[in-house]
Amino acid sequence: MRDLKKIESYLDKLRIKEKDSDDRKIYAEVLDLRTLKTLYKLSAKGIIKAMGGVINTGKEANVFYADGMHEGREIALAVKIYRIETSEFHRMDEYLFGDKRFDFRISKKEKIFIWTEKEFKNLQRAFNAKVNVPMPVTYLKNVLIMEFIGKDEIPAPTLAELGGQIAELDVKSLFDEIVENIKKLYNADLVHADLSEYNIMYFEKPYFIDMGQAVLVDHPYAMKYLERDLKNILRFFSKFGIKRDLEELKKYIID
Repeated sequence: MRDLKKIESYLDKLRIKEKDSDDRKIYAEVLDLRTLKTLYKLSAKGIIKAMGGVINTGKEANVFYADGMHEGREIALAVKIYRIETSEFHRMDEYLFGDKRFDFRISKKEKIFIWTEKEFKNLQRAFNAKVNVPMPVTYLKNVLIMEFIGKDEIPAPTLAELGGQIAELDVKSLFDEIVENIKKLYNADLVHADLSEYNIMYFEKPYFIDMGQAVLVDHPYAMKYLERDLKNILRFFSKFGIKRDLEELKKYIID
């Protein structure tokens, strides 16, 4: 009961927009007290001005909209919160081990904190290399804050969500831009490692998202992951008449 009162207290402090909506109930259901304290710290720093609605919920993370401030200007934010108690994080291991940037003699909770830091650093590296990714803002413990991709608090669709509507776009230009971004990412010493139509948003241009599992090119499985990414993209775009040879495409990326 005491924790419930504390949760209600932190929910009040976070200035959740539309307090009478179902969003407040979702916050209370999916966020534990430790995470609410983390969000409050980010709010106290002025990064989060007001929390908004749920963008996406999943087994490993929930994403919320927020109004925020970054470098002195107002900005729409996506607040990605990894679940500390999730049972799915054993799947992280193959993407973490082999990454020289981190020490892995850690507990499960610390692993989630490391994963959050890893996604932030991957986003930062990609963004600095001019890859189309959400601009990273900051991170703390299991909370990652980045630029919101979308309009009027509605997130941009993924390629999977666009489906057949992609045929109305310049499909070849879209494919070519995705390939160029894969190449830019590789030149920044990163491989996405989970790229598909589900992890590319479209908002006037394609944006790579979900960068937590991205690995450095010296990771022992980096080439396997790169080939899988390319196969996924080729498979998806083959539905729209785009055909490219996998080996030629791979050679173009790594040369």
